[in-house]
Amino acid sequence: MLYKGRVTMRDFAKITSQVESTKFKKSNKSYATIFIKFLLFLVICGLIVIFGINFLGYHSSKIATTAYQAIKDSIKTPGILIRKERVTFAPQGGEVELYFSEGARISTGNKVATVYNNKESDNLYNYYAGIISYKVDGLEMTLREDNLKNLNYDHFINLKGKYNPISSGDKINMGRPIFKVIDNFKFYLAVLLPQNQLANYEVGTEVEVFFPELEEYFRGKINSILLDKPQNIMVIEFNRFIPKLIDIRKTDVEIIRKRYHGIVVPSSALIKKDDKLGVMVNGYTKNYFKEVKLIGKVADQAVIKGVGPGVKVILN
Repeated sequence: MLYKGRVTMRDFAKITSQVESTKFKKSNKSYATIFIKFLLFLVICGLIVIFGINFLGYHSSKIATTAYQAIKDSIKTPGILIRKERVTFAPQGGEVELYFSEGARISTGNKVATVYNNKESDNLYNYYAGIISYKVDGLEMTLREDNLKNLNYDHFINLKGKYNPISSGDKINMGRPIFKVIDNFKFYLAVLLPQNQLANYEVGTEVEVFFPELEEYFRGKINSILLDKPQNIMVIEFNRFIPKLIDIRKTDVEIIRKRYHGIVVPSSALIKKDDKLGVMVNGYTKNYFKEVKLIGKVADQAVIKGVGPGVKVILN
């Protein structure tokens, strides 16, 4: 009996030992799992913190990407064309016959028109070479080269003309304008110049003028600037005239003072560091200062030299 009891006790002890070992193993696995989860939690938190710092750091400053472009320093303003125009009037009433097409270039001494009245007729000749036009607006005598200095703001605003074209076969009265000859070597453009732009323009300098109606550019030279209020008058001289301009008297134009070509960035990207002009480049690992040379600046854009296209710069 005692032997059996010992056996029974040993068996009990053995069984107890196995249960405790299993619990210990399960406990170890549990701790390991918790530890791994804790490590994963720390890693994820670290990644979130790093991502957050990078995200907030990236967006705490606005970023612009450099690009090769062209910008222009220009103003849009109303303009009036002033030409050397010589008008010929009908010496009598009657029916008119015209011999040249509108816009034709003619030499001196051509028979341009004839006015028939019953059995009488008057031939009209041109005494100056130039471009022929049968569209007279009534401003030919007011807007003259020798009258440019008398232009002022009120005069400019209140100038009104009306084209009254004439064709072969029309019945006309005595004194009716028949044709005009336009000097095809020179014309002027008077434009309004705002007070805040006065310092940007100087007599004798060249400018480029864009005519939206023609979609063409003309190069001219500033002939004079007439000071007035609320806006000044700037007169630009051109050494070329084309027939397309015949029908234009008043028109909106764009005056281009300068053009710049190069790497364009917002002006707010430019900073000074140790008396050097440059930009802060948004690098892969960190931001760094890059010295640049300013080529030109127009409003909120600047053309620089010293960085290439596709570079990310930080705006201030």
